Amino acid sequence: MSKVVYEGWMVRYGRRKIGRSFIHMRYFVLEDRLLAYYKRKPQDSQVPIKTLLIDGNCRVEDRGLKTHHGHMLYVLSVYNTKEKYHRITMAAFNIQEVLIWKEKIESVIDQHQETQIANGNKYVPFKYKSGMDDGRTASSDHESRFVAEGLSQAN
Repeated sequence: MSKVVYEGWMVRYGRRKIGRSFIHMRYFVLEDRLLAYYKRKPQDSQVPIKTLLIDGNCRVEDRGLKTHHGHMLYVLSVYNTKEKYHRITMAAFNIQEVLIWKEKIESVIDQHQETQIANGNKYVPFKYKSGMDDGRTASSDHESRFVAEGLSQAN
């Protein structure tokens, strides 16, 4: 297992097809090369609901302040520029928590950009360990369905 950079409870924020927003409390874990979230604090070899590989091509986008049933949320979106539809959107009820997560994720991205420069801009592939992601994505994630639909329409 990679070294955990930061972890904690955040809100999983998204929109359904009919335009209504939803929020779910999720436990997010940021590792050296991976951002993942779980329904509860992960135990040994627990499979995450969704993961996002963090490399030098990732970006953290501040989506600003949103409201959900009267609750104010500060929203971040993390995505890879090569796969813009594979993203994780997370939020918090206070801006301090969002700023901490944004700083931690950007520092991990910066480390990978420095590694790419040190290697002469050569792409260093990341090898998944068995059982790390298990190829599973969350069926409840709005973005995951769009990615599957977008790929099938593109072919």
